[in-house]
Amino acid sequence: MRMKWGKWLMVVVIGAGATGLGVAWDLMLRGVPVAVLDQGDLGHGTSGRFHGLLHSGARYVLTDAVAARQCQTENLRLRQVAAPYIESTGGLFAASPDVSENLVQNWLRGCHDAKIPVAPASPVQGMNAQWKRIYEVNDGVINGYQLLQALARGIRQGGGQILTHRRVVGARPMKGKIHTIVMEGPDGLEEMRADAVVNAAGPWAGHVASLWSDPLPLTLSRGIMLLFSHRQTPKVINRLDVPGDGDILVPHHHISIWGTTDTETDSPKAPTPSHAEVAHLMERGLAMFPDMGEWRVLRSFSGVRPLYRAPGNLARETRHISRDFVVLDHPLKGAFSVIGGKWTTYRLMAEQVADRVAAYLHYATPCQTGAVPLPLANAVGVGADPLLCECESVSKSQLRAFEGLSLSDLRTRTWFGMGPCQGTFCGHRVMQWRSHQIGEEAASKELAAFREERERGMCAALWGDNAVEWLLQRNIRFQSLGESQRADD
Repeated sequence: MRMKWGKWLMVVVIGAGATGLGVAWDLMLRGVPVAVLDQGDLGHGTSGRFHGLLHSGARYVLTDAVAARQCQTENLRLRQVAAPYIESTGGLFAASPDVSENLVQNWLRGCHDAKIPVAPASPVQGMNAQWKRIYEVNDGVINGYQLLQALARGIRQGGGQILTHRRVVGARPMKGKIHTIVMEGPDGLEEMRADAVVNAAGPWAGHVASLWSDPLPLTLSRGIMLLFSHRQTPKVINRLDVPGDGDILVPHHHISIWGTTDTETDSPKAPTPSHAEVAHLMERGLAMFPDMGEWRVLRSFSGVRPLYRAPGNLARETRHISRDFVVLDHPLKGAFSVIGGKWTTYRLMAEQVADRVAAYLHYATPCQTGAVPLPLANAVGVGADPLLCECESVSKSQLRAFEGLSLSDLRTRTWFGMGPCQGTFCGHRVMQWRSHQIGEEAASKELAAFREERERGMCAALWGDNAVEWLLQRNIRFQSLGESQRADD
């Protein structure tokens, strides 16, 4: 094991999700040298598994006034500094006939108190005609993967490092202060000098904090979502009620995402959705959209939320835990953790972490992320060469911009394999392209992992066109393309 990374480094951020990259971007703008480590790729955890909603805050006014105000403030700020990655769809809140008028009026007062603009609105096509109390708010949609790439590009342009596929396995102190981070990467164990470390590892934050023997007040909650093949509405649609399962529909590019659930879990790894969970979401959806059963479902997926359980909060259900966040100083000097929060509030979370770290390191430069726009993400147009993924219009030219990444990482950078065919055709094409870089055997292993991930999301929602697509995929893979089939399939 050797100190591969130079002694100049001051701050190590663990986690390349929205919060971790946001912290690094903030510190870099203050002139603080920084490096980001992640056990996977950008958005490996919660940041790559969300419904894409830029919250107005209206969802939380009945139960979490602090989170509601934070969301509204950051909603407006992100529209300024991250405009290329925000779609201003607007959002509707619709109350079912079963919701009391008193609750609606309390919701309206809560929106007023949080300075969330609200106006009466008309229903969109496909909504239940019995839901007549409808209001518009300034919800939007976040292009999460591109925003993460923009943050990463800005960090690198400023001289920061982003080291993916490095799992932190140790932290060595010196004289009561953080001194060295030990990580396991492609070249084995490596050490990195650090004057401060920020634990922004999301669901894995508890594990990271255990490396310096200081447990976190962390509760994990898993949420299941459904992805439909078409953009079913022009706006975000919310159920006007106390937050519950299946009450948000988000249009995202040419698809729609419906969710979510909220169940406590012990594992930071996103679980495979069950058919029962998917059926529950569909049942909730049919009440709001009677034709949802006829929409073509592509797959289900899940994410794990890291929630901060405040002292004295004995709530049995994770829905009763605030979506606020907290920044913690550890007894090991120079070690900080941030837990809780939402995608919408990532910039605010990063600012408060960076304030704490900068003060510790005696940097006086204030936060600039509220005014400095993010750089443009790597924008690679479709080249003259043929498309490798027709569903998402991904060409070989686009893949070349990320040459060296695995199939899994290429998927999240370019969206190949995420369209209606779920990689049925493009998976094999991209594998052939990868085989020229890493060899046929290694590329075949990547393809098997890619297929397994895509199929896992499809299998919990095998009905209608999705079931037909699944059978077609298997016939093409195992008969036409001759892929190896596992004995347990």
